Amino acid sequence: MMLELASPIQSYRTVNQFTICFTDCMSCWCPCMVYGKNRKRLDHLQENDTPDPEFGGSGCDADCCMHLALDVLCGFGWVLQLGQRATLRARYNIDGSAVNDCLTAFFCTPCELTQESRELAEEEMAVSNTARQIPST
Repeated sequence: MMLELASPIQSYRTVNQFTICFTDCMSCWCPCMVYGKNRKRLDHLQENDTPDPEFGGSGCDADCCMHLALDVLCGFGWVLQLGQRATLRARYNIDGSAVNDCLTAFFCTPCELTQESRELAEEEMAVSNTARQIPST
């Protein structure tokens, strides 16, 4: 299911504000958990067209562990975020490129994860509001 939540330009401006990473301490101190939660939320939306009832759960899952291991062993946890970011850009029609994704994930992992989380939250809210408006038959 592809939702048109905002115009591509408006959405791009919203997610491109790098000051937002300071509003989410979890992205700064435990990016692997935020990555795991975002991954679970995105997977649930793609598979069920509904928000994850657990809102990504605790975030401590295989995706989190893989991100943490790559970060600790060689500093490459951010590489996992590239595919997820590209998927979100395509899903929400956000302009960008693989180069921008790479630079954003490498130089500001917390900002990138917070941007993803907010885009997911926007879709989850839109889907929830749509579900409430549809009368049951």
